[in-house]
This record gives sequence, C-alpha cells and structure tokens, in this order.
Amino acid sequence: MTPFRFSNRAVAVVVGLIAAGYLALAFQLPDFTAVSVPVQPATLPRWLGVFLLVLAALLFFQRTPPEEDGGPGGTAAPTASGTDTTGPEGGTRLGRLADSRLELALFASSIAVYIALLEPVGFLISTTVYIAAVTAYLGYRRHWVTGLVSVGVAAGLYFLMSDFLNVALPAGPLPF
Repeated sequence: MTPFRFSNRAVAVVVGLIAAGYLALAFQLPDFTAVSVPVQPATLPRWLGVFLLVLAALLFFQRTPPEEDGGPGGTAAPTASGTDTTGPEGGTRLGRLADSRLELALFASSIAVYIALLEPVGFLISTTVYIAAVTAYLGYRRHWVTGLVSVGVAAGLYFLMSDFLNVALPAGPLPF
C-alpha cells in the first residue's frame, strides 16, 4: 500500500476551502426571532466552521519534520515492550491488521455496531463498552485506567447532555 502522498499544506488548503464553504452556509441559517435566547440555533455551526478554519490554518503553517533514519536502510526503534510498531512504509502502525483499509473498515463497522446498540442497550453502557473496546484494540494495556476513563467520559457526556442541554438520551436497562 502506498503512503499518503499529499503535503500538509495541500490538505490544509482543501480543508480550508471546505471550512469556508461550510461557514458560508452556516451564516445563511436564519436566527430564531420568536423568543430572545442568548444562543441561537446557528451558533454551533458557525463556531464549528470557525474552529475548522483555524485548524486548517494551523495545519498549513505546521512545520514538516525532517525525514528520520527509519527508512529502508535504518532500524526502527522498538517500544518499551520490545515489539516493533512500525508499518510497512516505516510509519507508526496502530491496531493489529496489516492493511490499513481493513483497519478503517473495522472501525467503521464498530461505529455501526455502536449506533445499532445505542437504543436497546442505552447510552451509558454502549458508550462505555465502545470506548473500552477501541482503547483495548489499539493496544492500551492499563485496563483499570481504560475502565475508569470510559465510564467517566460516558457519564460526563450523559450528564452534560441530559442536565445542561435537556437532551433525552436512551437509558436502556438503567433506571435513569
């Protein structure tokens, strides 16, 4: 498989153009004038467009690191566990599959399973299991930390969405 051949600047220009188009559409959203509310429905899309434009600018001006000696003649540095985590092109390889296309298909299907289980199992349980499973698959071995972080992130998101935004998330078998 060939490595990613576009420079950061080329990707930043494309992302910047997409962000500019998104911002143009976001500023065409009408304001909700029936009731005076401090945060309009168009506020989130506008801020997301600005954030994407800022990220594109940061990517454009990011310094490209010089080539290291991890190429065909160099040796790749092993990790603390003694295993080599470099891919066939010399870059860092995540996950366990050799083909990155299969890796992407696996993650896309795991998101589809998460979405399918969201309603029957509930937000807290499905989000906790999804975060823990993806983290374990990517190779993080501190399972207590993974469990605490996955429960904390899921509970924090549930609390923010249900109490502050008044969004009813699926509870599943849990009583709340």
